[in-house]
Amino acid sequence: MASKKELAQQILELVGGAGNVKTATHCVTRLRLNLVDDTKADLEALKALDGTLGAQIKDGQWQIIIGPGIGALYEEFEPLLGANKLAGEVAADADQEELQGGGFSGVFDIISGIFAPIIPALVAGGIVKGALALIAGFGIDAGAGSWAIFNMTSDIPFYFLPFLLAAAAADKLKVNRSLALCVAGSLMYPTIINAAGTGEAPLALFGMNVPIFNYADSVFPVIFGVAGLAFVYRFIDKFIPDMFKLVVVPALSLGIVIPLNLFVLAPIGAWCGIGLANGIVWLFSTLGPIAGFLLGFFMPLIVLFGMHQSTSPIQISNIATLGYDYLLPVSFCHNLAESGAAFGAALRMTDEKMKSVAFTCAFSAFMGISEPALFSVQVPNKTPLIAAMVGNGIGGALTVLLGAKCFGFVMPGITSLPVYMDPSGSPVNFLMICISIAASWAIACGLSFILWGRFQKKN
Repeated sequence: MASKKELAQQILELVGGAGNVKTATHCVTRLRLNLVDDTKADLEALKALDGTLGAQIKDGQWQIIIGPGIGALYEEFEPLLGANKLAGEVAADADQEELQGGGFSGVFDIISGIFAPIIPALVAGGIVKGALALIAGFGIDAGAGSWAIFNMTSDIPFYFLPFLLAAAAADKLKVNRSLALCVAGSLMYPTIINAAGTGEAPLALFGMNVPIFNYADSVFPVIFGVAGLAFVYRFIDKFIPDMFKLVVVPALSLGIVIPLNLFVLAPIGAWCGIGLANGIVWLFSTLGPIAGFLLGFFMPLIVLFGMHQSTSPIQISNIATLGYDYLLPVSFCHNLAESGAAFGAALRMTDEKMKSVAFTCAFSAFMGISEPALFSVQVPNKTPLIAAMVGNGIGGALTVLLGAKCFGFVMPGITSLPVYMDPSGSPVNFLMICISIAASWAIACGLSFILWGRFQKKN
């Protein structure tokens, strides 16, 4: 297999070279490229490359599936773009057009680009929180004494989430990161934090009191604020002479955006987060297992079209406001269903190379990365995809029926099991998620084995 450096060079050549790359980003498993001229790229050749697990074009964006090694590949790919295109930078006007005209696909791309970089910090906090829950299961007070510092460690990524989101949003929206952090700082300023605890309104402007919310752990307020900063900064920048840009543009931008964010954008973001969490609660409490089944059944298609990270704000908001999330258990079942479907297909395959690929993909999905199985086994062979959808649908229904919850933001693989341990130390929730994922894996595996060959030739 080619090295990551060689693979990066091959990909760049097949997409038309550095001059044809407008933006380059990546998520957990995919290299995502926007090209100047799509006709210069070769999709089939990208799919056939040794080291890629598939490729597709989604809403004009070229997505090359790499798998868990995407980070290492991107480190090799980024410098090849040239100094003037590092990190996929484009002119401000072009980027603004992209943000304004992207529609739903543009929204999903922005969400993915903002949340992908902060996932390691959130996962780290979730894993530490899960480990502490396991310790509490043995009757140890994990919030006191020597364990207190680890308890603090598990809370830091969520408490200071606005700063993480501000940095990531600044990179995605192509605005100065230090200014974006100032926007986050206005939401986390001690006066605001203290007022949120007392319910008072100590800040006013022109006789109007600043609405007070607890912005720690929040998601939407800082994203809306940084988006406002990007718009205001670019607007002002057009009218200020180059000689004064360094001083005037940042000062005017913060002077306008911070009051605007405190009075309008951040409160709207806070209401959106609260409304979204309440809406999901209502949906699942009203439809119950049916909601879990529908979300689980369509989850493979949501992942297939690259929309799965659009649920991250909901999951993070649920954990921040409720202390747990019930969408992550469905995602956990999805990865196990993908694993089972790939495993069941592998048992029926006669082509040794394909069998090896399917077993490898089954293990990858078991560990939390489902896209290799989805693109390499499920979609090309059809029946494993059906099996994964049914298996995950039933698993999703079970998570709701059994009341399975996730108490931290994690990548939904088998190593995330400790995060499903109830912080109270009760093992019930842990057993419920184990039943749900086991059922998802077994049903998907069995159906994939039984249905194999119904709609395609045997390998």
